[in-house]
Amino acid sequence: MQPVGSRGSTPRAWCTESRLRHTLQRESDADARRLTRPMTSIIKIGRNSWRWAHADDAGLLVDAADYYHAVYWAINRAQSHVLMSGWQFDSGLPLLRGADVPPGADVRFLKFVDCLCRRRPELRIYLLAWDFHLIFAGEREWLQRVIFHWMTSPNLHFRFADHPAAGGSHHQKFVVVDGGLAFLGGMDVCEARWDDRRHLADNPLRLSHGRPHKPYHDVQAWLAGRETARALEDLFSEWWRLAGGPPLELRVADRPEVPRRTSLPIGKTTVALSRTAPQPNGTIREVARLFEDAIAAADHLIYIETQYFSSRRIREALVRRMCASDRPRPEIVIVVNEQAEALKEELAVGLRQARNLEVLRDTASRTGCSLGCYFSLCDGAHATFRATYIHSKLMIVDDRFLTIGSANLTNRSMGLDSELNAAWEHEGEDGGLIDTIRNVRVSLLAEHAGLSEAETADLHAIEGLVTRLDVLAARGGARLQRLGSPTPIQHAAMRLVDPEDLPFDPETPSDEAPATFDPNEVHSSNRRLPILATALGGIGAAVLAGLLARYIGRTGR
Repeated sequence: MQPVGSRGSTPRAWCTESRLRHTLQRESDADARRLTRPMTSIIKIGRNSWRWAHADDAGLLVDAADYYHAVYWAINRAQSHVLMSGWQFDSGLPLLRGADVPPGADVRFLKFVDCLCRRRPELRIYLLAWDFHLIFAGEREWLQRVIFHWMTSPNLHFRFADHPAAGGSHHQKFVVVDGGLAFLGGMDVCEARWDDRRHLADNPLRLSHGRPHKPYHDVQAWLAGRETARALEDLFSEWWRLAGGPPLELRVADRPEVPRRTSLPIGKTTVALSRTAPQPNGTIREVARLFEDAIAAADHLIYIETQYFSSRRIREALVRRMCASDRPRPEIVIVVNEQAEALKEELAVGLRQARNLEVLRDTASRTGCSLGCYFSLCDGAHATFRATYIHSKLMIVDDRFLTIGSANLTNRSMGLDSELNAAWEHEGEDGGLIDTIRNVRVSLLAEHAGLSEAETADLHAIEGLVTRLDVLAARGGARLQRLGSPTPIQHAAMRLVDPEDLPFDPETPSDEAPATFDPNEVHSSNRRLPILATALGGIGAAVLAGLLARYIGRTGR
């Protein structure tokens, strides 16, 4: 990882922080003492989690360069079967880049897995992808059913997952190899995701369809052991059955080799799995409850990384926790994107996110909680790329709880799309998992701030963390940046329309709408509907024009 000095830091820049350093070890020790005391358990099977599973070993892979490397070699050594569930797959994606590519190897995803199936008649590979909505047609590879299924080995099986709820997407992203090794998190095996932890503005290996793409940050967990793999095989089997796939052939195989090139270790532990899954008799909302319960249980720290933050439930959970007058004031750190990836996301979740963060800032000001909202600049100057795109979905509470998965902090991830998260929680007297989770948090913050390992001392202690991050962000040339208030265009739009009235980020499937209504509310709504539709049409056109101008302006900059 490049040191911050590569972006112009000087010894003087650290003088302000150096006055705090003599207290950090004492604060870190105090944090450890607090966190090893008995606390309320967060994970509860049947409420916010589906099942426990023992992992013989586990760790985190940060950014796609390391994840793709790990999954390539895991699949390359597979003997029996590989199950892959995702939001998107792209046939031509090179899994390995540069010096990682073995001599003479074709590392393009579909060529790679197809050749494996042809060379190993006993190997079966099953791919399950979301049958995407028309709005994504311009971003997706067409004719995938032909490319993946009809033009490959008969041992390579591909199906589209038709989400059971109208408007929902299949968003669970996981891989199982030989019933003994699994990966899950926020990463898809698709174009425009590859990057390494340096997040250089100009990286000749970071190409999509031969063209440079923006720096990209994400996190994926790996889990070794039969129990974790069996749980995910069960989940995949149900989705595969619903997609009309042929019976799965899952033979017993030797234990897969665990990829260890670069990983943040978690170790031998028990992991909980949580889902969002619309069902005929109601939606499974384990992920939403997991986030809400973790926030409610937080005493000292809530650390969040999310692609989007538009969820009403999570905003309200944070406000409730911040307003709890009989509880300690927690440090709250949110790492999110400076702006949406594309105009459709800006329209769908941008205003909701701006409103949510504004509500949290107002609440923090009233309650005295320390709130820091940040984004991360890429390393170096570039004519097109300014910031590293945050695609990760994780939460850490008090350095004793960690969850990572596919669920963004959006309404649809809490109740409409299918999602999958893994979670770890410290319990008992041994503080080993606390140290492990703290190391994960420090490593991620160092990446966002562009700090070398020698410069991370100020990131360990919880007390005063937001203050120290603000000092980092205020330095000249800093990569960690405070996220500003809503833009004037967003303020104007929010004065005209409540972001929660917009239809683009639904919280529930349409078939879960209440069965009974207050007649007075129906009458009132019907009278307002033509006026509201006319107003929204004009507002929508104005907002669209303003946001388009904003994007053009940013692109030019």
